Amino acid sequence: MKTVYFCDSTGKISGCATANTPEDEPYAELSAAPGEAIAWVDGPPIGGNTQDTHYFVGDVLAERPSMPVSVSGARITGIPSGSVLKIGEQTFEVDDGEADITGYSGTVKITCWPYLDAEVIV
Repeated sequence: MKTVYFCDSTGKISGCATANTPEDEPYAELSAAPGEAIAWVDGPPIGGNTQDTHYFVGDVLAERPSMPVSVSGARITGIPSGSVLKIGEQTFEVDDGEADITGYSGTVKITCWPYLDAEVIV
């Protein structure tokens, strides 16, 4: 059995299908949306929601890394460049690796592909 993963140019997985026989493979490839890349992996799909936990680095299926963030008071450090912080209904982009959230107390959601999303409390 093989699994075909559909992904964009960043390696972000949008779905997968299985091919039990070589005859199934062309049909799985036809399922790709325009612009999607196709990556074949021997074996069944990874359990759970693969697109949330894995991505492709070239043609290698890899686990998405955790963000190396830490919190001290109202200061968040270790934020990957290009991250987006969501504070309440507002969003802010961070490029210098840190954020000082003075005057706010609560949950801050941090997103940056290919890292797993992170939530911290300040």
